[in-house]
Amino acid sequence: MRPMRGLVFVTVSLLPALFAGIAAYFVLGGTAGDEWETWMYGPCYLVPGLIVGGSLYLGLRDEGEIKQ
Repeated sequence: MRPMRGLVFVTVSLLPALFAGIAAYFVLGGTAGDEWETWMYGPCYLVPGLIVGGSLYLGLRDEGEIKQ
């Protein structure tokens, strides 16, 4: 069950991660007409990767038993 939940979390977080990466790119000074070689790797790869990786971690972690 945990791997499926992790994949669902990753799938749901892809679009917000892409928007966060685009926003970070423009906030740090990127422009829409830049060449491919002048991309900034932090906003383009690190920010979305951390968001997707974090959601995968949250989906895969064990929550333990529920006590009533």
